[in-house]
Amino acid sequence: MSLRFRINLLITVLTSVFTLAVLQLALDDTRRSIREEMEGANRITLQLLAAVINDSRLIARDGEDGNVVLRSLLREIGRVRAHDIQLFDHDDKLIYASPPSLYKAGVSAPPWFSKLVAPELPVMNLAVEGGNVTVTTDSSRSVLDAWEDAKRVLVVIVAFLAAVNVLVFFLTGRSLRPVSIVLEGLKRMERGEYHARLPGFALPEFDAISHTFNRMAVELEQSHAENRRLALIAEQSGDAIVIVDPDGLITYWNPAAERLFGWNVSQIVGHPASLTVPPERAAEQEGWSRLVRERGSIDHVETQRLTRDRRLVEVALSASPLVDPVTDRVIGEILSMRDITETKRAREAELQLAQNRKLTQLTQVRLEEERRAIARELHDELGQCVTAIKTIGAVIVQKTAASGGDIHRSAETIVSVASHMYDSVHGIIRQLRPSALDHLGLREALEDAIGSWGQRHPEIACRVHLEGQLDELGERVNITVFRIVQECLTNVVKHAHATQIEISVIRQETGCLDVLVRDNGRGLTERDGTDSVRFGIMGMRERVEALKGEFALDTVPGGGLAVKVRIPLGEQAGADGATASLDQEQGA
Repeated sequence: MSLRFRINLLITVLTSVFTLAVLQLALDDTRRSIREEMEGANRITLQLLAAVINDSRLIARDGEDGNVVLRSLLREIGRVRAHDIQLFDHDDKLIYASPPSLYKAGVSAPPWFSKLVAPELPVMNLAVEGGNVTVTTDSSRSVLDAWEDAKRVLVVIVAFLAAVNVLVFFLTGRSLRPVSIVLEGLKRMERGEYHARLPGFALPEFDAISHTFNRMAVELEQSHAENRRLALIAEQSGDAIVIVDPDGLITYWNPAAERLFGWNVSQIVGHPASLTVPPERAAEQEGWSRLVRERGSIDHVETQRLTRDRRLVEVALSASPLVDPVTDRVIGEILSMRDITETKRAREAELQLAQNRKLTQLTQVRLEEERRAIARELHDELGQCVTAIKTIGAVIVQKTAASGGDIHRSAETIVSVASHMYDSVHGIIRQLRPSALDHLGLREALEDAIGSWGQRHPEIACRVHLEGQLDELGERVNITVFRIVQECLTNVVKHAHATQIEISVIRQETGCLDVLVRDNGRGLTERDGTDSVRFGIMGMRERVEALKGEFALDTVPGGGLAVKVRIPLGEQAGADGATASLDQEQGA
């Protein structure tokens, strides 16, 4: 039932009640008026009849029947207003009755109306000689007049009620027209059209409703947009997001959780979250849940979880309480889990790589120390012995120079072999540990090594560019750069078949040392990928990475090979300290 119909019905009922009350008052007033009229007429009629009866007695002659005179007088009087007069003799025989009323003859009021307004008056008896006169009050004509008046009033009332209902229906329809607009707006809001807005209204009440509705719609639209963004974040998140109710049952499971654990939403929602917890970690999980229920939180704790196929996965777990904003009660837990299996493997690999780098550093340090020790032994022991042999041979050559013979020739051979051995030993010493590197620095050691190499291989044009302050770079940087250049020179001779080589060592103002060795040989091809080449490149790479530097190879088949190295000099103080620490650990 519409509001418009209800208002119209209410107005009709109230109007009808009021009309009925007025009609009741009118009926009471009509009934009272008719009674008063009838009672007044009764008194007049009785007085008249009393006078007529007295006159009849006076007029009657002796011996004449008084009823005859009375009847004659009554006939002359006729009908007295609203009264029926009847004359009966002493045998109760009707000898006279007043004529019927001619006023609106043949017309009468409805019986129900007559019953409502007609008064009940007693029949009056007047005794006369030889009989009696009865007077009966007949209020039908007065009732008929009242009915005709009532009909006119009823017509007016019905017309008034109809007019009031039509007017009220029109006015309420016009006044309640904004209600349909508001209802349509609410229906659109119910359908999810949060952009729906209401226009302004002339009535202040509806205008206030419009403004309130529009503010609510704006807030709902913003909240819905925010919820959609949050839902999209949860749905598209790479982390598994799970919501657990206070009973430990899963109520939300996003796609990332499906991918991580293997259960889809229909299979897991409503089931205990303990399905994903390994038995040995049940107590741990219970402690975390208790902490969250007490409004605590957990941030990126590394733990393990079970998948659908009972496989253990390493996860980083975060948990926070889900709080009802209305009641401020904790109604669940929000769990976020990220698969860190590969991350842990990478971390372990990185740790292993760091350990390998430290081992490589230690190995390189030990190797250089051993080379230095061997070079020193060769120089101090073998070199001295070869020098002594050469000196003794030279003395023999001098003493046998005049006589000649086999002894002289043998002595010369000894001197020649001893000289060759001396040169070979010094060559080995330079390969093991260049003395210039210890006494003169990197620049002089490179110039000396490259110069000696150029003398041995004059067919290869060598261009050297050394720039910047190359002294005081540190033992490890010096030996690393020297060994890289040394390895590149060896590879050019053995594998590249190059005719030109360019060597550049530049100390940049940014605190880096750039090393470039480029040749025009065959480049690094598959058939050149021998063990010596692979191990040489691997050794250079390990030396550079041990110093936290960058190592790169640029090769074009038939176009040569470029070895590029960049070493951050600022990192080397810490690296030297780490190497010293490793030395102490090894010594311990």
